[in-house]
Amino acid sequence: MTSVPWPILLILMVHAVIFHVMPRLSRPDILFSVTVSEAFAAGAGRALVSRYRIIVWISAASALAVSLLLPALLPGAGRNGFLSIGAVCANAIVAANAWYWAHRKARVYAVAPSAVRVASLVPRDTSLPGGALVALGPFAILLATALLVAALDGPATNKSFRLLAFGGVYAAMMLTLAVTMARRSRQVAVDGPAAAAEQRFRRVNAFVLVLVAYAAAILLSATTVQSITAFGNAVSGRGWFLVMPMMLFNFGVMFWMIRVGQGGQRAVAPAARQEVHGDATPDHAWKLGGLVYYNPRDPAIWVEARVGLGYTLNMGNKRALLLIAAMMLAPMIASRLLF
Repeated sequence: MTSVPWPILLILMVHAVIFHVMPRLSRPDILFSVTVSEAFAAGAGRALVSRYRIIVWISAASALAVSLLLPALLPGAGRNGFLSIGAVCANAIVAANAWYWAHRKARVYAVAPSAVRVASLVPRDTSLPGGALVALGPFAILLATALLVAALDGPATNKSFRLLAFGGVYAAMMLTLAVTMARRSRQVAVDGPAAAAEQRFRRVNAFVLVLVAYAAAILLSATTVQSITAFGNAVSGRGWFLVMPMMLFNFGVMFWMIRVGQGGQRAVAPAARQEVHGDATPDHAWKLGGLVYYNPRDPAIWVEARVGLGYTLNMGNKRALLLIAAMMLAPMIASRLLF
């Protein structure tokens, strides 16, 4: 066996595992991006999930078999690598079509959205996790590093300042996303345990964005400190001490989100979810098999993703489009001006 199949095997396994768990990454009464009764999702809907997963794994096994047999059938052929990549792409296409097929099957059992609208008399907490002082932390780290560079490493000050300034732009971007998620996301549950779980889920997602701003500030500051000539090589090669805790935290948050489900609703007793159905968004507004939310009539910028973890943007909201444009243009403009 050549060394080519091993990266192919890894890619195929990652694809298969992702498509395998996708039906689980939703609220209990959303199946293949369709709002259904929770009884159907927990009962007859399991057969649909099983058929979908069989297709996913048969496709992955077939693509792997093709990749393994190619060197034997075409020894020394230089096109084996391209054919193996083609097998990987074909597997992804088959898995995506399997999802779309299951999505269409689930639509037969879709539950009509309720015309009744309810509102809570208690205002929800829309503050940023940790408050303004925590939000200022990344900028304080970058500023402290800039002052250290100015005091110890005059010749490299300008280059270091540009890098730190770019870190400030990136931190501002992440904090902007966190603020809009906390304030302009879709509220589903009105009160009770379901609402408390949803609030906790939203705040964790917003807090992750705040921590991403901290991670960027710390990593750029560490890179800048390593370049200070006054320190020599005393602090070089220590970056992995910072990267490892961040990676472990990300894995921890991902595991928590998978366990509690979207909106934290899988961690809530079924009796507490009786009055909470779906995610308060219409099925017809979800495009491409439920991957993209487009609803110009919805004032929410953020809504819970029906496929995946956390939140996604409402592509039909003009403010969401402006937010996307700002997130794309800000680093481009900053790079142009600073470097």
